[in-house]
Amino acid sequence: MHQRITSDTVATRYWHALDDGRIQCDLCPRFCKLHDQQRGLCFVRQNLDNQIVMTSYGRSSGFAVDPIEKKPLNHFYPGSAVFSFGTAGCNLACKFCQNWDISKSREMDTLMSRAEPEAIAKTAQELGCKSVAYTYNDPVIFHEYAVDTAEACRALGIKSVAVSAGYVCPEPRAEFYRMMDAANIDLKAFTERFYHKITGGHLAPVLDTLQYTVGKS
Repeated sequence: MHQRITSDTVATRYWHALDDGRIQCDLCPRFCKLHDQQRGLCFVRQNLDNQIVMTSYGRSSGFAVDPIEKKPLNHFYPGSAVFSFGTAGCNLACKFCQNWDISKSREMDTLMSRAEPEAIAKTAQELGCKSVAYTYNDPVIFHEYAVDTAEACRALGIKSVAVSAGYVCPEPRAEFYRMMDAANIDLKAFTERFYHKITGGHLAPVLDTLQYTVGKS
């Protein structure tokens, strides 16, 4: 379990200090460089007291029981139920986002539901779900919450499913996917021009994640 600072804030590992006094977040290829109190584009990662913290731990924007095919996964426990949840914020800025009210929320009231990792795993088990999906917004930005939840799920025999755009750096990616049993990586287009203009990101890191996950399968 990650170290709690407050009830919904945890310390993180993927950052380093810059010579100009800012802190650079190294979770994703955006590499946000933040002054004290400043938040990254994802909104949920913040420079607090000269470290990057995650500010949405244990808080969800909502839950649902879905068919696994909705993730969509075709050959992973077909016909089974999956317990889906997400938080708020995103590290991309897709102009066509279907979940924009969650992924681009700047209101902490969006995160109304409190749910500790063990509670999510237990609820999934009680509802007869074979897996938990980290979805709605991109789980890489709530990395610590997702990893701890996946660990709690694994202890109860519940599988973990990542629904992600794959925009993440190699070291946190390896830690994250060690805890995932299945993944849907959303390749939004196949040109750098599209990624830069429409999503505010870059294509190459997503292709790297796709190659990484295929190699792990």
